[in-house]
Amino acid sequence: MVDRAVAPRTDGLRAEIARLNEMVEQMHEDAAGSLGGLIAEISQLGSRISEVRGIAAGTFDDIGYLRHELIAARATAEHERALNDPEPLVTIRIPTYVRSRLLVDRALTSIARQTYQNFEVIVVGDGCTNDTAERIAEFGDPRVRFVNLPFRHPYPEDPEHRWFVAGAPGVNVGTELANGTWLAMLGDDDEFEPHHLERLLETARSTRSEMVYGNLLIRRPPPQEDQILARYPPEKGWFNFQAAIFMSALRCFEFSTTSWLLNEPSDWNLCRRMLEAGVRIGYVDRVVTIHYPSTLWEPHHLGS
Repeated sequence: MVDRAVAPRTDGLRAEIARLNEMVEQMHEDAAGSLGGLIAEISQLGSRISEVRGIAAGTFDDIGYLRHELIAARATAEHERALNDPEPLVTIRIPTYVRSRLLVDRALTSIARQTYQNFEVIVVGDGCTNDTAERIAEFGDPRVRFVNLPFRHPYPEDPEHRWFVAGAPGVNVGTELANGTWLAMLGDDDEFEPHHLERLLETARSTRSEMVYGNLLIRRPPPQEDQILARYPPEKGWFNFQAAIFMSALRCFEFSTTSWLLNEPSDWNLCRRMLEAGVRIGYVDRVVTIHYPSTLWEPHHLGS
């Protein structure tokens, strides 16, 4: 039996609980409405950012100009020589900064053991201040040249944006200095598989392609697993120019130093422009390059 003196207090408590529940429900509804509005605003902002990036890409890319240059290049003797010369010279460009030991012991050593030997190497220092020149001289291969830029390129402060374009200025300088009919590139801490140049050249000639690429093996420190990076046709996030060669007749296609503004790595940015301009692209389904992500291997490479 309920105590008559307690009942009014219980009824009042129930009423207060009901009132508080109504307040909580109203708050949930208000919050949901506010959140929904915020999500809609964020979505609109994201769409606008994509539109602005598209406008910026149109300005930066200048695909019409690149198509014009591509058509002109196809009429040159250099273009025809790239497809018909049985032993064309290949220029391998390597941008570097302060990894002289890995540059020599891994990158240059992997190039020296290529099954295809008609190549030159242009190593471009991004304002190197270490012993890079001395180590390259000690390597003793006259096909390897070292050019050191007078100062380090002014990269973006944001680490990801800097990663998007790191090395691009050095690669472009290497292109300017290249004597080869074909252009390749390699990171200063990465390596070519022995058949890299031979396989890509064979595919280029047999398919009459102007750019050819293969698979890139991403090597990670144990116990992490390696990963093969490649898709055909090329896609963002699945392409890297270290696994590619292209005709020097197409040297108008440079690596962008501002592709970070489009949220694109310079590799993909260049590949996308080639695709949009109509470059004939071939593919060989085989690992041709091994990439060691510096962010994962840096602790293992101290003193390199």
